[in-house]
Amino acid sequence: MYASLFVSALAGLAAAVPAPTGSRRSDWTSELLGLVSKKKLTFDRTGSFKVVSFSDMHFGERWGNGSWAVWGPSNDNMTQQVHSIILDQEKPDYVVFNGDLMTGENVFANNATGYLDQCFAPTVKRRIPFSCTHGNHDNANNINHQEEIEYEQKHYGDLSYTRMDVGPEPWGVGNYWVPVYANEGDWAPAVIMWFFDSRSFTSGTGNGPGPVAPSANYYWIDENTVPAYIDGQSGLMRKTWGSLPPSLVFVHIPFQRSDQLYQLGTPGDHDDEPDPSTQGTINNTYTGLDAPAFTSIFGLGDGQNKVLAITSGHDHGESWCARSSNSSGIPLCFDGHSGYGGYVTPNSQVRNGRVFNLKLSDLRSNSGPKVQTWNSYENKTINDQVTLGPDFMKNYL
Repeated sequence: MYASLFVSALAGLAAAVPAPTGSRRSDWTSELLGLVSKKKLTFDRTGSFKVVSFSDMHFGERWGNGSWAVWGPSNDNMTQQVHSIILDQEKPDYVVFNGDLMTGENVFANNATGYLDQCFAPTVKRRIPFSCTHGNHDNANNINHQEEIEYEQKHYGDLSYTRMDVGPEPWGVGNYWVPVYANEGDWAPAVIMWFFDSRSFTSGTGNGPGPVAPSANYYWIDENTVPAYIDGQSGLMRKTWGSLPPSLVFVHIPFQRSDQLYQLGTPGDHDDEPDPSTQGTINNTYTGLDAPAFTSIFGLGDGQNKVLAITSGHDHGESWCARSSNSSGIPLCFDGHSGYGGYVTPNSQVRNGRVFNLKLSDLRSNSGPKVQTWNSYENKTINDQVTLGPDFMKNYL
């Protein structure tokens, strides 16, 4: 499925431009950073590549020897069972952990990264490659996004494709892309998976050295580094491959534009409508600071609706997809709730993951690229199947 090593040899394709302040990399405008020394991800012999996205696991919800110590480990075990059931049911080619891997305000510095081991265990046991985004509960006194990614890279580098291409340390570094190819020998990918860090934070209550820095208290993709990174990398893609492949985007906290879509009544749970818990919103006031990243993601569509979906977690009772002119025609999806940690809504008591079933025939459709998606549940059922593409909710455009 992803059989050969593929190493980037494209440095110097474009003139170097100074990276924005706060960037982790100084060369992201001169090379395609997704072409890394990893096993090459490819579609299978039937032309399919299936992705399962798990959100809001919330491992580690316990307070030392306090009242939560009894049910915390039990919930973590049940979350692992959820993932195991869904992975065995769907047999995906790739897994995305789409934020709030742990409840960071409940963990201690000496054991925080151990919850990543628990989170990844069912996927690693099945040798499925994976990526992560990180959420508000992954930043707290005793843990942050950079520490989590560094641990993941050190201990799971054979399966993990998570990177830190650009963004402010340590709160917003998890911005990167991963290519998937139709065939092992292809030069241009069939689809690009993009991952963005919404760099938000929930106040910690552990025994750390002090409060999280005010600079972490944001609820949007960093507007100073990430849009330029997207534009620079996509420009290199056009120069290298002639055009942009279709894109599938993952970010934990939903864009504010989802506030205009939830009332459309699409299939899936609507227990936990995003308004006002969305990117760019502070104290129930929308700032517009998520707009630069959304504009750059829209540009990945190349004017041809090539952005298949932006999918988020964060709102545990939401598991729908919708699009309209308010989302610039991009489908916005929610993953639902895959963990037994975190709050529960009436219709999210049966945990789930969101499936994206990519097919080469759908990506190459004459009418425009499309993708099938559905929710897969721990009770071994599926529901809310839709095809995202040119005909999806076109009456709202």
